[in-house]
Amino acid sequence: MIRLQLSQTISLQQKLAPQLIQSLRLLQMPTLELEQLIQQELELNPLLEIDEDPDGELEEETSEEEREESDEEEEESEGEALEELEFEEADLDKKDQFDENDWDHYLNESGYASPPQEFDPNIEDWDNDGVVVRSLEDLLLEQLTLTDLSEEERGTAHYIIGNIDEDGFFCSPVEEVADVLGVEVEDVERVLAVIQTFDPSGVGARDLRECLMIQLRELGLEQGRVMDIVRDYLDDLINRRYPKITRGLGLSKEELKEAEEVIASLNPKPNVEAEPAVNLNHVIPDLEVQKVGDEFVVSLTDRNVPSLRVSPIYRTLLSGSEKSGKEAKKFVVDKLNAARWFISAIHQRRTTMLNVMRCIVHNQIEFFKRGTGHLKPMVLQEVADKVEMHVSTISRVSNGKYVQTPYGVFQLKYFFDGGLSTDGGEDISAKTVKEKIKKLIHEENTHSPLSDQKIANILKEEGIDIARRTVAKYRVQLNINLARMRKAL
Repeated sequence: MIRLQLSQTISLQQKLAPQLIQSLRLLQMPTLELEQLIQQELELNPLLEIDEDPDGELEEETSEEEREESDEEEEESEGEALEELEFEEADLDKKDQFDENDWDHYLNESGYASPPQEFDPNIEDWDNDGVVVRSLEDLLLEQLTLTDLSEEERGTAHYIIGNIDEDGFFCSPVEEVADVLGVEVEDVERVLAVIQTFDPSGVGARDLRECLMIQLRELGLEQGRVMDIVRDYLDDLINRRYPKITRGLGLSKEELKEAEEVIASLNPKPNVEAEPAVNLNHVIPDLEVQKVGDEFVVSLTDRNVPSLRVSPIYRTLLSGSEKSGKEAKKFVVDKLNAARWFISAIHQRRTTMLNVMRCIVHNQIEFFKRGTGHLKPMVLQEVADKVEMHVSTISRVSNGKYVQTPYGVFQLKYFFDGGLSTDGGEDISAKTVKEKIKKLIHEENTHSPLSDQKIANILKEEGIDIARRTVAKYRVQLNINLARMRKAL
């Protein structure tokens, strides 16, 4: 038999307040998301409004009569106004909790405006209206209307076009299409051959070999060594097995090189040029670093973020008149607390971002002076110690934020990187080493490309202690092929 009993236990728990959670959210938000959140708060909180003149003084909107009434209430008050504006039910009957002077104080202290030096007012705002791009399917269906195919064949053509992927390749076996539509395989092949004559050249091919062969036929190169290489030796060409091709077709190196140049001019993905990928996720930098004289100045690019203030139209609800009930007063106080905290959180976000970026500029001063090849190793804890913040705060600031520098736009995380040691006892960033590897491969002799071991030896001569496997790892991260795959005729 189960026995029920009551017991008391003591435990210590650490929980984040809702306001702290929201503050962390604000800190992690990019500028574009912050703009959307501000618009949402403006709709939800009637005490928040856009300050059209953040540098101007707030107009006095109360009459002399209201001022006198408020002064009388202030004289009768026995307590002090709540500093944090916390409002409980028991406080609603106390007229001295809010008076006009307190209201004016909070109104004057609650404004938020971007400092004028943070941005150039002459720069026009940028709006993205998007780009209208016709899909490959629409383009093919339009060309289908110009053919003399029968109704049944058009139905087959619609099915085939619907199974052409974003690169322009037909991705379903013809046998499967014939089985689904209840037609002969030969009929599907015939309709597919018609579609393969459409633009873009090579569309409807089932693999790379067929795609290149279609393009060669349209160029009038259906006969010749180029077609022979694509049809019979494409894998060998891709893997740079040149001797096998020259022996098999009886070609000289010069003839093979000419054929390779023709093949290289073809489009391996038919739809790349016809339907370019339009990236609407444009990167809008959150920060900007500009060189002014001999110094680097950090500023925020939040010119589209509106300045906020607490709306003065609600001050009459806190005047202490009998017309305003308890519920109305509590509503105003709750919204006033939320508005003041939201404005303060935006201030704190801006200050934190500027402090972190200034510390990054100080630590990576050689990068901002000389470019990407001079990045130093830096970790989050190093910045956290200098700005006296927790490392998780630095991580939130750097996550998803971008900065405009004299050398381009970089994510803040780009500046945090491990490093390698040099013979001189200094540390060098891994990104700097990657840049050196990339430069060495770019300048190498394509007839005798550098192996990973040769690159490691060259870097060791420059004083960078690096192993061959580390070079291979960095090369893979840079999407660079093996030396054998980089070899040219």
